[in-house]
Amino acid sequence: MENTLEFHQMCVKKLLSEYESLKTHWADIELIFDDERKRYMVIRAGWFGQKRVHLCLIHIDIGENEIVIQANNTEDMIDEALIAMGIERKQIYLGLLPPQVRVRM
Repeated sequence: MENTLEFHQMCVKKLLSEYESLKTHWADIELIFDDERKRYMVIRAGWFGQKRVHLCLIHIDIGENEIVIQANNTEDMIDEALIAMGIERKQIYLGLLPPQVRVRM
């Protein structure tokens, strides 16, 4: 079996790649995969008429034996999708909560 970091990176990249299909005629979807810093994002960027669109849809960081969901501006349950891919629930954190109240999923 692959080491935990490689497995986590593979799962996160696969999951976020599914969001590329959200591209519209007015906005692109940008996938940002930074393996060196272990940061992964899905960004919607474009123009809606004269209004600039730049929105972080998903931001996930991978730490030592953990995955931190920093932002999820979708209706999808990202944590459940990662669990379905084989990542243990206890390895997933919601980074959008303050550290003092942060709990494992």
